[in-house]
Amino acid sequence: MKITSILIGILFAAAAVLLAQALTPTRGADLSRSPGEPSSGNAATSTKETCDPQAVAKALKGYTCMTKTKSGSVAWRVEAVILTESRTFRVVKDIKSGLYVSDDMGKHSHEAAKKENLCQSPDYSNQRGNLTSVTWRLPSGYPRSLNGKKNFPNQDSDFVTLEDDGIRQVLPLASKWFVSSSESASEDFSSYGFDSEFGGIDSGCNGNGMASLRCVAQ
Repeated sequence: MKITSILIGILFAAAAVLLAQALTPTRGADLSRSPGEPSSGNAATSTKETCDPQAVAKALKGYTCMTKTKSGSVAWRVEAVILTESRTFRVVKDIKSGLYVSDDMGKHSHEAAKKENLCQSPDYSNQRGNLTSVTWRLPSGYPRSLNGKKNFPNQDSDFVTLEDDGIRQVLPLASKWFVSSSESASEDFSSYGFDSEFGGIDSGCNGNGMASLRCVAQ
């Protein structure tokens, strides 16, 4: 009788140990990441969630989603979230191109954005996510047809790249016009800008202080 009781006790103890091991998380697992956030650096293959501006506008740092483009899917990630009393600022990154995109910095003319070097101004550090490990600048915005022409580099401008990678599927751009660093040769004192309603590059306007500004970094 005593032997039977001892055996039963041993069996119960072994069962308790096995149950405890089954309920214990695997050591080293990332328990803090939110849904949609990749567990490794390979964001392009770790998430299948489709980007939506409203979802991104509420997302935490590390949130990753995919846009659908002509050349395939492109991953985007929220790199920084800054909370203030008045609003919340987010910086996102186009994983394919490596371009960081700041939050909206308000309305500025092309001249003011360049002359005052607003993309480096400490007044807009929150909009840049307080990220100092990258260099912020005014995005270039000449059309692809001018690649390698009229003193423009023989490569796509920042806004052309971001449009190709689906930026309008990621950010709530609200059909705004965004200033760029690229000056147009068609008129004096004019520059190219990004039309976020249609995704095109327009010239002949310097913003007149009514265009919005988002900076990029890499």
